[in-house]
Amino acid sequence: MKPPTVRRFFGFVVLLLPTAFIIWHALGSVLAAPVVWVAGELLQWWLPELISEVTLDGTRMIIAASVGELNGAILPAAEAGNQLAFQLDTRTLTYSIPFYAALHFATPMESTLERFARGLLILWLLVIVGLVCTALKDLMLGLGDTFFEVQGLPPAAAIALTYQFSVLMVPPVAPVLLWAFEARNLGLFPQLIDKPAARQAQSESPDG
Repeated sequence: MKPPTVRRFFGFVVLLLPTAFIIWHALGSVLAAPVVWVAGELLQWWLPELISEVTLDGTRMIIAASVGELNGAILPAAEAGNQLAFQLDTRTLTYSIPFYAALHFATPMESTLERFARGLLILWLLVIVGLVCTALKDLMLGLGDTFFEVQGLPPAAAIALTYQFSVLMVPPVAPVLLWAFEARNLGLFPQLIDKPAARQAQSESPDG
């Protein structure tokens, strides 16, 4: 295929970004459903003592704890007479999907839909990790010492670090890395790097 020019690529990205984010906003619950289901199954398997149910409400992941609060004490839900719940906004993680879609479809390549499906699967896996890390952070802050009574949990510092990495770093960086891997042989990077470097080297050479 004919290598895309840098100007054409960035022009298409600018045009596709609004459309991609409008579709993402409209289909927010559809895009969130598979990752919430998998993350919920993982959390209930890992922390059955703390989590009774995980559901999806629009784009919000709702974690119903097995415990409640009574006079400042964390007790089993049956004793407390209530049940603590935690809400996670999946859009803080899934915005990587429209970002990746704009980059991907702005770049002409073979088997574009198949490649996009593979990239979407990778992003979904990263979102699942991010949801689990965010859930651990919320449970840790909300339940305090009760949370760490469960065996096999990582230390608080590790939970905080993985949460920050999953929320702050992965959503904006992962789409770019995925796209860069797909487009590595399409001729864009020489236009961005090799040619300017070659012109500079030529201008600095004695023969130039």
